[in-house]
Amino acid sequence: MESNNYRRSHTARGKARPGSARWFRRYRWLVIAGWLIALLVVLWVLFFRVDKPSNGLPTMSLGSEPSAGAAGGNLAPVKLPADDAVHEQLTEWWYYSGHLQTEAGERYSFHMAAFVRRGTLTHTVFHGSLLDHQNEKLYAEQARTAGVPADMRRDGFAFSYGDWQLRGSGEQHAAKMAGKDFRLEVQLTDRLPPVLHQVPGTPVAGLLDFGAAGKSYYTSRPRMSAQGTLSIGGTAKAVRGEVWFDHQWGDFEAAKLRWNWFALQLADGADLMIFELFDRQGGPVLRMGTYAKEGKAEGLASSDFATNARGSWKSPSTGTVYPMDWTISIPAKGLSLKVDPVIRWSQFNALTTTMNVYWEGAVKVSGSHTGVGFMELSGYQSTRETDPGKPRT
Repeated sequence: MESNNYRRSHTARGKARPGSARWFRRYRWLVIAGWLIALLVVLWVLFFRVDKPSNGLPTMSLGSEPSAGAAGGNLAPVKLPADDAVHEQLTEWWYYSGHLQTEAGERYSFHMAAFVRRGTLTHTVFHGSLLDHQNEKLYAEQARTAGVPADMRRDGFAFSYGDWQLRGSGEQHAAKMAGKDFRLEVQLTDRLPPVLHQVPGTPVAGLLDFGAAGKSYYTSRPRMSAQGTLSIGGTAKAVRGEVWFDHQWGDFEAAKLRWNWFALQLADGADLMIFELFDRQGGPVLRMGTYAKEGKAEGLASSDFATNARGSWKSPSTGTVYPMDWTISIPAKGLSLKVDPVIRWSQFNALTTTMNVYWEGAVKVSGSHTGVGFMELSGYQSTRETDPGKPRT
C-alpha cells in the first residue's frame, strides 16, 4: 500500500499536466509561438488579405436598377440618393469635416467618418476628432467592430454603434460622436445639388480611376449647413457652421496609395477640392480637382492647377513627415491660395483600428481668396519620403 502511494505521488510530481504551472513553464515557448501565429493570421485576414471581386463591375447599391450601360459591360452611373446607401464593395467610407462656431464667436472644427472594409471578414471603423481653436486642444476618438452596424436602407445610410451615429439620405443628414471629455451632435442639410467628381474627358461622372489600386466612385456635398450641440468637459454649447461631406466606394485598395486631399470653402461661395494620388513610393497615379460654385461643378485636370508645399512637419510620436504650408494656384479661376494648418500637430493615430496614421485637420486659406477647409495627408508612414517642397504641376 505504501509502495503504491509512493508510485502515484512520484508520477504526479514527475509528469506535468496540461493546465498546471509546470506544464506551462515547460511548453511556454510553444504556447507563445502559437498565439503569435494566430494573431498574425487574424491581422492578415482583417487588414491585408483581399478577396478579388467576381468581376470588374461595381456592385449596384441596394435599390438601384441596373442601367443599360451596366448591362452592356460599361460602368454604372451614380444614382442618388440610392448610392448614398451601403454597397457590397471592397472599400467604402462616409466622411464629414467642417468648421463650427458658437453665438459668442468661439470656433471649433471636427472630422467624423465611418469606414467599411470587406474581404474574408467585414469590419467597420469609426474615426473622429475635434479641435478647440481657443486653446488649440485636440480631442480624438475611434472604434472598430465586426460587420456593418447600419440599417440596410435603399436610399441612404444609418450607422449606429455606441456613441457613434451617422445617417443621411439626399440633402438631410445627422452625425454624432463622443469621446473622453467631449460630445458633438449635428444636424445637416444641403440646399445645393451633390457634386460628382470627374476628371475632364472621362465617361462616367463620379468615377475615378486609381490605376493598379482600382476604381472609386466619389461624391460630395461641399457646403452642408450644420447646427447642433457641442459639449466639452460637461459644458454644452449650441454650434452652427458649414460641413463638407464625402462618400467614396469601390473595389479599390487605399493601402496602396498615398494622397494629398484639400477641401476648401472659399469666402466668395466657391468650393474647391484638390486630390493628388501617388503610389506608396511617390509615383504619380492621379491628380484632379473640382471647382463648384452656385450649384455648378467643373472638373479640373492636372494641367489646370499647381500645388507646392513650402515646409513640413514631423510627428514626434511616429516620425512621419508630412508636407505643410501649401500653395495652390488655378490660373483660369484667378486663384492663388495659401493653405496653412490651424495647428500642425493634427496627426490621427489609427494604429489600433486601421493600422495606419494620417494627418487630418482644419486649414485656413489666404492669398487671392480667403476661406477655411480641411486637409488630409495619408500614406506617408513607412515610405521613403520625396522632397515635400517639390512643386507639382
